[in-house]
Amino acid sequence: MLSPEAIQALLPRERIEAFFEAFYFGEEPAYDLALALGAFDKERKFIRLELQLKARPGKCLACNLTWGLPKVFEKHPALDLKGVVAELEKLLPDSLKVRHWELGPTEEINPDLHVIPLLIYLE
Repeated sequence: MLSPEAIQALLPRERIEAFFEAFYFGEEPAYDLALALGAFDKERKFIRLELQLKARPGKCLACNLTWGLPKVFEKHPALDLKGVVAELEKLLPDSLKVRHWELGPTEEINPDLHVIPLLIYLE
């Protein structure tokens, strides 16, 4: 149901590249972006997806680069996170529906990986 392939298909590479083109005006960003499943707790009706920012070779993920991204990601039409959540809802059993979603603050996992949690609350 929520396989890595299904999660990645929610935010395809083409949309990520469109975001980079629009946000960085053709400049190479310091990171690659991917969507992954962090946790799914059916009993607590909660899903955590992760927007993973991985440093590109020779680049640095400075906190000042990534801390402001949740607000950008939340509203950027190329990423369309509202649409990502709507598509995710179609993968869920009929008994579960999305009640609310939000982006959490950037988490520095290590110098080469920062994560922006996409928190989805179900009913």
